[in-house]
Amino acid sequence: MWVRELRETLRQTIFIMAFFILIPLLYLTDQAVYSTGLTFMEYLSNGLDLFILITAFYLAYNMFKAEERDGATEYLLSLPISRWSLFRYKVIPRVAVLTILFMMGSIVNDLRISDGSVLGMIFVYWRVGILYLMGFIIFVQICGFMLGLAGRESWSIRLMLLAMVLCVWQFGTFTLVIQQIVRKVFGWWAEMRFFCSLGKNGRLLIDFAIFFALLWYILKPLCGIWDLKPMRAREIWFQRRAAFPMLVFLLLFVQRLLVYPHSIYLWL
Repeated sequence: MWVRELRETLRQTIFIMAFFILIPLLYLTDQAVYSTGLTFMEYLSNGLDLFILITAFYLAYNMFKAEERDGATEYLLSLPISRWSLFRYKVIPRVAVLTILFMMGSIVNDLRISDGSVLGMIFVYWRVGILYLMGFIIFVQICGFMLGLAGRESWSIRLMLLAMVLCVWQFGTFTLVIQQIVRKVFGWWAEMRFFCSLGKNGRLLIDFAIFFALLWYILKPLCGIWDLKPMRAREIWFQRRAAFPMLVFLLLFVQRLLVYPHSIYLWL
């Protein structure tokens, strides 16, 4: 099963990344090159980072596509295999392939003949670092796994999971809320000490520990109660179970916009 999932992951990855060959053609035809002054390597860097993110979403959304194509989804879930084994078979190969792609993107961004991509400069150098992006990728793949279990054809489940992903993408983080509370209670100097003591990696660990805990709140019972119910029954169960995590993510997102109202224009 490991080989099968890895083969399916590579097939889907290659399908998306094959479009990357269009970037050199775009470079030759895009008139914006002459106004922006981008070099060929900088153009490639932007295109590569964009396609890596597209690939991450594509792999997550199509995690159970092979089973659906073969009409074997219900059969797979009825096999005497634990949901956690299925989770490893589905998620780990995709995370491994995306990690390699991220390493390739980092190498391109670090080339001396390139100033890097816009995405790389914003997220890796200025903001959160490569670890945040890797945590985000794992978060997306777990959402894709839950979508496959709960019902890939359900629009409500798709939208709820997509909303969670977008909230994480918009940096609606718990450490930002904690910083504001510290500033209001103890003053800006205490906030700065708190900010510096945690460091970027410390804030990363706190935020994603809570992000993944919210997903675990949905995933654990979802894996435990699976009994091949009709999709509508699964959809209703998911809506009820995901209401609390969804509310938390939305509140974080709104809080982010209230503190930094310009961020909606900067990051979208």
